[in-house]
Amino acid sequence: MDRMTGEQGRGGWARGCTSVVLVAVGLVCVLAFGALWQIHHALDRTPPDVRPFAHSSAVRTADETAARTSSARLRKLTSALPWAVPLGTSVADSCQTEDENPFLGRAHWAPINCVRRSVLYLAFDGDIRTRLHQLDTVLADQEWALRGPSPRTLTDMATWLSQAGGDPSPAAEQRGSTEPPGSRPICLDTAYGPATQPHDARKGGLGVGLQVAVAQSPCTPRAETGDIQFDGTPEKSTSDGTVYLDWRPLSTAAMSRRAYTAHRYVTALSLVDRYAVQSTATPSP
Repeated sequence: MDRMTGEQGRGGWARGCTSVVLVAVGLVCVLAFGALWQIHHALDRTPPDVRPFAHSSAVRTADETAARTSSARLRKLTSALPWAVPLGTSVADSCQTEDENPFLGRAHWAPINCVRRSVLYLAFDGDIRTRLHQLDTVLADQEWALRGPSPRTLTDMATWLSQAGGDPSPAAEQRGSTEPPGSRPICLDTAYGPATQPHDARKGGLGVGLQVAVAQSPCTPRAETGDIQFDGTPEKSTSDGTVYLDWRPLSTAAMSRRAYTAHRYVTALSLVDRYAVQSTATPSP
């Protein structure tokens, strides 16, 4: 009897140990699964689907308005510059979001924003100071106000270019220049916004901006094309969370080369219209 009792005791102890081990293993599995899930959650950078917002009726209406107003603004500028030869206009219209926490932890996707970028390319000749003054006058007459941390008109930038040997930046002004005046080709750009628009309206919200770039060979003017042109051939952005609604690309480098075969200068007028922004940010699911 004592022997049977001992064996039963040992069996109960073994079963108890087995139960403890199973509970411990289960707990470890749960913890491991939770850790793996958190790692997967942190590494999962799948953006929300931008298409429903981009193709909504409200965004389509805003997009149509942006297309009309952008075309009208560029036509108005072109008509006021009869000495400039139009080369073409590119369009990149897209809606996108981006991860505001790209390194550690959960992804946090910014509100979707839709932007229409239209770039008008023009070529011209003549005295550069006269042309820049005319361009500055037209921009002022059409109520485009200078923007940026150190706003300067194109004429002012060209004046500094001739005095300091080609670098109109504030840093160059402080350090001086050892190059002879006018030794570098014209390569200028400056930013504008509607005079009636608050200065910081485009920071994360709706608003219009205009970048004006003027260049002379071999310089290529800066242009906000809304696509990728690393090798000179335009390509759509491959960033996750980007949907194109309209894309009619032109290569800025190719347009410049074309202009320089017959003209001395080229200008790129980049009109950027942020016409729709989602009301709230979107966390990863």
